[in-house]
Amino acid sequence: MTTPSAEPQRYGHPISWLVFVALWLLAAIVIYRTAAALPSRIAVHFDAAGQATSFMLRGDYRVFMLLFAGGLPALLVGIMTAAYSRATDLKIPNREYWLAPQRLAGTRAFLIAHGVWLGSMLIAIMCCVHWLVWGANQRQPPSLSNQSLIAVSLVLLALISTWIATLMFAFRRPPEERR
Repeated sequence: MTTPSAEPQRYGHPISWLVFVALWLLAAIVIYRTAAALPSRIAVHFDAAGQATSFMLRGDYRVFMLLFAGGLPALLVGIMTAAYSRATDLKIPNREYWLAPQRLAGTRAFLIAHGVWLGSMLIAIMCCVHWLVWGANQRQPPSLSNQSLIAVSLVLLALISTWIATLMFAFRRPPEERR
């Protein structure tokens, strides 16, 4: 991810959109196909010991996961794109510099692209949740591996931390004021 630029770009970096659409399609295919291999009654909630405490029917689970892995990120990206493509009064660090007329289009494009990356991370998070549920339901009785949950949580925490740090770093002091 790069910092905002002075070049006008309407919807941000094409790579972020390509990654988002590819992940969105891949998630839909993977969730749809792997859910078919799950039992008719799926364990979806687990206690601290990893034992199943709540269940769903396979069809309901499939719809739920497809909506959360595809619908929620698409909604988030749509809202952020609509909001940032018209924004003129953003609450960002060093706003006088980054919202100056010659930089506004680049700032908007960066924020849109950054929102698209967040949508991609949300898809990845939901796929990880699906992978954990799928793995838990491969055992009899269904049980969630705490080690897998911790590993996935640490990776996701690192991704979100990187996303936040990139956003904060992008709007640091203007280049001429850093000397």
